[in-house]
Amino acid sequence: MSTDKLINFYILDKRNLNLVPLSKAKLIIVNPAVKKPDFIRPEGAMTPDEALFFIPFCSMIFLAIFILKLLDVWKVTRAKIIALNCFHQLPCQNCRFFTNNHYLYCTVHPSIVLTEQALDCSDYCPLSENLE
Repeated sequence: MSTDKLINFYILDKRNLNLVPLSKAKLIIVNPAVKKPDFIRPEGAMTPDEALFFIPFCSMIFLAIFILKLLDVWKVTRAKIIALNCFHQLPCQNCRFFTNNHYLYCTVHPSIVLTEQALDCSDYCPLSENLE
């Protein structure tokens, strides 16, 4: 082999690690007449057809669980929205005895403050009303 070809092989070897000089290459003789022995499957092993059945089956189970969880989240969210809409109807926040302290919201009726029972509060006194 001439030196020019060896230099070209060396340059190719530096650029691409998969290429090696011809002097370092090893030849492998392949005998196509030799056949590999068949793989013997043990009893009870899944065939690919059986395995392919489980892919859509598991996907459908996962989808059903996901939809059920999504419905639960929707129910909780809907209940919270309804509760918030009812919260705006309560007169407690406009009452003179309402404090914005989370330890004691109402000084007169702390047990019924911000509940539906507070709609009929007998001690309700609006902030704008004078107490004279």
